[in-house]
Amino acid sequence: IAPVVDHLVLMGYDFYQPGSSRAGPVAPIRSSDGKSIAQALEGSIQKKIPSEKIILAMPFYGYEWQTTSSEHKSPTYPESGAMASYKRVNQLIKDKDIEVQWDTVALSPWFSYQDSGITKQVYFENDTSIGLKLQLVNQVNLGGVAIWALGYEGKDASVWKVIEDWRRKER
Repeated sequence: IAPVVDHLVLMGYDFYQPGSSRAGPVAPIRSSDGKSIAQALEGSIQKKIPSEKIILAMPFYGYEWQTTSSEHKSPTYPESGAMASYKRVNQLIKDKDIEVQWDTVALSPWFSYQDSGITKQVYFENDTSIGLKLQLVNQVNLGGVAIWALGYEGKDASVWKVIEDWRRKER
């Protein structure tokens, strides 16, 4: 495929999904179970397509699940997963005064909170995790980035500042 494409967009998200049996990072850079952006790049894509032709698609969302506990990567209740936009996550953090945790392997933020006696976990992207993905793009010489989905950030322009700062450094 490499000779006939200008670019290939790698969907660097949905490693955990609403139907996952455990809560976990939507777009892990690394992972102890091997399912990650780095694994996708190293595993096969970069061997078949030049790095500069690969565009990394990053999410402006996360997922929220009802979980069995507040522990990291807790089991989820079936059919409890739902998309949580950048905007919703930031509003939850503010409204509920939530302390954000950091997954040091996946390089991804997450938190747990109580809602009417129900434990919920949210794994999402923030300015730091997006910045680290942009660093990865530089480190492995990818052709650029794409976002899914524009508008999920709401009125919060901070993530765009992270992207703009990265873009300026690349010139």
